[in-house]
Amino acid sequence: MVNERVKIFALSGSPRKGGNTDILTKIFIEYVNDMGAEAELVRICDYQISPCASCRLCVDAGKCVLEDGMRELYPKLLEADGILIASPVYFNNVSAQTKAFMDRTWCLRGKLKWKVGGAIVVGRRYGHELALNAIHSFFLKHEMILAYRGVVSFAFEKGEALNDKKAIECTRYLARSMVELIRKLKT
Repeated sequence: MVNERVKIFALSGSPRKGGNTDILTKIFIEYVNDMGAEAELVRICDYQISPCASCRLCVDAGKCVLEDGMRELYPKLLEADGILIASPVYFNNVSAQTKAFMDRTWCLRGKLKWKVGGAIVVGRRYGHELALNAIHSFFLKHEMILAYRGVVSFAFEKGEALNDKKAIECTRYLARSMVELIRKLKT
């Protein structure tokens, strides 16, 4: 049914609270909620997440054996119909915190299939394409469905994303695309 609950996990992968990545993630969430769906803001900086230890113990255990903030995030990822990953661009890629988060989902392989993914990247002048590629590759590795080509914002100083009208427009389009696609998949 179209009225069936739609839930989106919205990750802001910035270590800087209230920065440009958070700003666009909040705009995304506001638009999702305006459409009658639900999006939960998850700030990576609120969780202590260790990098993947490549221990491969998750293969036999069926879950990651590291005990940190990811323990709270795994159930939220599994419950969500869609996943938004927003990251600042650091050295032509996603932030280290975002990458650690993505790597730590190896234990969920096969469990995120058919969820809808969306990406937002925020950076100064370069590296956006590689950061988007990292997020899109993450979604494809998990056999997820991409809702849109991704949102690019040119911003550096705190608050500059509010001046990027095209990024705001595209963020709203991404929100609408994700919600509509999820609803179509549920019917």
